[in-house]
Amino acid sequence: MQQFQSLQRLLIFYALTLLVMLALYYVTIFNEIKKHSEQHSIDTFYALQHEVTERDGLLNPDIKKILEKPVFEDISYQLVFMMPSGQTYIHRHTRPNETAFSTVTFPIISSSPSNNGSHSAYTLNNRNLTGTIKLKSGHQLYIILRHKPPTIEWISYRYWLPLMAAIILFIIALLYMLNRRANWEQLLLYTDNLSSHAKEAYSPPPFLHKKSTTEFLRLGHALSRVSYQLHNDYRRIKTLTHRLERLVDQAPLPMLMIMRHGQVSFFNKRFEQTFMSLPQSDSSYELTDFIVGKDESTQRLLQTLSNLRFTRTLIVYGLKNKQAYQLHITPWFGEHGQVHGFTVLLNNINEFANQVEQLQQQNQRLQRKLDELNKVRSLTGHQLRIPLEMMIDTLEPIDPATLTTEQNDILISLIKSSQNMLTTLNDVLDIGEIEVRKTRLNIEPVDIYKLGQEINDSIIGNTRQQGLELIYFFAPDCPRCIDTDDIRLRQILLNLLKNAVKFTTSGYVALTIETVSNAEVLATKNRGLVDDHTLIKNSYINKDNTNHASHDWIRFSIKDSGMGIDIAKQHQLLTYLNEGNNQNNNRNVDYIQKSTTEKGLGLSNVNSFARLLGGFIEIKSTVTKGSTFNLYLPCRCPNYQPVYHHNQHLTQIYLIAVINQPLVAENLQRLCEHLSISTTICTSITLSTIENIVAKLAQNKQTLAPILLLDYEYYETVSIASANQAIMDDDRHQALNILLDNPSLPKILFSMKPERRIPSILLDKYEGFLTKPLDATLLLSELLRLTLPARQNLVQTIDIKEESKQLAIEADKSTTENVSPLILVVEDSPTNQKITCKILSKLGYRSVVAEDGQQALDTLQQQRQDISLILMDCRMPVMDGLQATQAIRAQGDKIAIVALTANNTKEDRDACIEVGMDDFLSKPINKKELEAVLQSFIKS
Repeated sequence: MQQFQSLQRLLIFYALTLLVMLALYYVTIFNEIKKHSEQHSIDTFYALQHEVTERDGLLNPDIKKILEKPVFEDISYQLVFMMPSGQTYIHRHTRPNETAFSTVTFPIISSSPSNNGSHSAYTLNNRNLTGTIKLKSGHQLYIILRHKPPTIEWISYRYWLPLMAAIILFIIALLYMLNRRANWEQLLLYTDNLSSHAKEAYSPPPFLHKKSTTEFLRLGHALSRVSYQLHNDYRRIKTLTHRLERLVDQAPLPMLMIMRHGQVSFFNKRFEQTFMSLPQSDSSYELTDFIVGKDESTQRLLQTLSNLRFTRTLIVYGLKNKQAYQLHITPWFGEHGQVHGFTVLLNNINEFANQVEQLQQQNQRLQRKLDELNKVRSLTGHQLRIPLEMMIDTLEPIDPATLTTEQNDILISLIKSSQNMLTTLNDVLDIGEIEVRKTRLNIEPVDIYKLGQEINDSIIGNTRQQGLELIYFFAPDCPRCIDTDDIRLRQILLNLLKNAVKFTTSGYVALTIETVSNAEVLATKNRGLVDDHTLIKNSYINKDNTNHASHDWIRFSIKDSGMGIDIAKQHQLLTYLNEGNNQNNNRNVDYIQKSTTEKGLGLSNVNSFARLLGGFIEIKSTVTKGSTFNLYLPCRCPNYQPVYHHNQHLTQIYLIAVINQPLVAENLQRLCEHLSISTTICTSITLSTIENIVAKLAQNKQTLAPILLLDYEYYETVSIASANQAIMDDDRHQALNILLDNPSLPKILFSMKPERRIPSILLDKYEGFLTKPLDATLLLSELLRLTLPARQNLVQTIDIKEESKQLAIEADKSTTENVSPLILVVEDSPTNQKITCKILSKLGYRSVVAEDGQQALDTLQQQRQDISLILMDCRMPVMDGLQATQAIRAQGDKIAIVALTANNTKEDRDACIEVGMDDFLSKPINKKELEAVLQSFIKS
């Protein structure tokens, strides 16, 4: 039983449990018997009290009679009866085998009166009940009752049955333990016989068919399965060990394992043969004890392997043999994702590295030869290109009208062939775009206002596709024309704008054209790309400009709200550009390439163009807040033709503008201050703003006509914010509703979206609509059209014109019948003007030219009786064709207007027809189509 101590302890615990239960049972019975004896004494005392209190004139014989009753027969007592006279009687009785009472005592017991007027009380101890009965008649009884001694009747089942049951249960438990002992002996014997080599297959335990409990059977099956699995694992481990010895220990490549902190924990024989002079398996090594990195970064990585989280392939050299190796290192991870170590494989690539080095040396020699060949080719290209360009420059100015048809065909063939030869020569010689254009710089007066509009029109599709707001502002005091190269300036601005759009994901892209002085340029010297020689030279050029002496430079600002450039990269970029694109400054090439545009004209070329035109580029940028690229050009021969015309009716307008973009609000404020227009311009309108507007209108009610200009994007933002609130208590929303619900307030809506995408319910509240970028000239036209004084004056002007027109027609009817019709050609391009007028002359029509919409209105007012039809270009500075047509139709004039535009899309056609044009012709002009349109509208 020594080896089954658990069963022994269980049996002892069971026996002790039975003994404790028996002891508790017998103690409970003895206590019950004792309490029963005490209760019998109490009942006897109360019976005596009852007997004596029922009798009057109690005497000693009466006491004797009472004590002779059966209730007192089996009780040991001593009773002292005291008469009122003091006479005392003593009565005693003891049970057999009990000692007699030796003394007479008179106990003193506190008593309380009973219901019958007597006084009685008693006390209990382990052996006696001592009591006193005092009657009302004066009799007193002092009694001592001995408790009946407890008697145990062992023959009763109450005493022997629990003991017998405990003995039987103990015997049953003993037999059960002995049976379990036999089962455990079999199980232990079965377990002792199990080993990793004992069983080739699963077999049931040997005591399966014997009388065993379920848990022993399950435990036996579990042990058998474990034994079978252990045997399989052992065979698998043996197989893997065999493979490890064959694949790793005898592998032809050096292999090793490294712990997390760099110590080598295992290496194969090949590694030992290659990198170790003497085998020392007990030494602690690190990877850097055998190899060294190709460069500093590789060596640093080898020394800090604990930071490696992914597989790397490195080039290293052996410290012993100085040969090159390709090192493949792969981390292996624990179950919680932490790195436990690394496996390393080394591949000798010394021969390959030597071949690469030889090829690099050979490549360098070939590159030197190629550079020499490029120099010869470049020299040859210049020798060939110069006479070819001179030929083109000679042929292009020839007027085809002075030649015969055959000569004209020859001229066209010569020009086309020369241009093809020049293009082929440039492609073959790989001559840079900057180098080619330096020899063909063409300085002439350029309308920079019109150029800015055209550039905006060319990129507006890109900005709308990316959801960006395009902003264009031409400063009122800026000259409209300066002497520069139109093509180069156009390319600089276009590429800077495209670059801004490319690196701006949300917000806006803005082009601002304004003048700056030499003092402002000097302040930017440290930040921009300008030197003292450039400043002095351009200051000297502008000394003749007496009217605008402070306008020394024109600044084209391209601003965006994109990702921005940090300070370090700005300095790198400025250094690169200031060094004139030195080929040795290769560290900035990657960044410069990131700034290139889709057409390949990078920022370095843009700066070269700016220097070519006598200017420079300034860069301002803040990370996450956007960038500003300022192009400064000298203000050579400025022409201050006004773009925004003063009108006294504008001073009677009170413009209330709610603008979403602060930059647009700032530009609009500058324009209104220049034209003396009263304004309240804000980027967020509130109830307090409404109160200020109402107060200002109350003071100038008779002189100012209010008009509202609302940004649709601001309206959309406020509406969405208010819709997301459970309670419509947004101050901005309430203020906006006050303005929109005012029926007497003329309203203009402008948006990035086309008019067709604005809800019609909203459009019905507005009298005008403008698209972004906000055209200042069109805005001024809308302000004049929608304000009441302008309408009244316009009606009076129309009536006067109609009367004068009728008089002129009647007076000159006879003289005009034989004159060919006069066509008003509204076109800003001089080339297109000449072509259109030439075609009209060949068709037998007279023509008069206007360069923009405003000139067209003036010309039409002066020669309305002579003009039969208008050929209207759609895109022009100051006032475009759509705006001019709207103004003509607003005057009530029904003259035929035919659109001329290069954009032949359905949207453009619909826009022309919508503003009141009668027909649509696309450029280049087809002579037959033009003739058909003229004949259909002009009656001969």
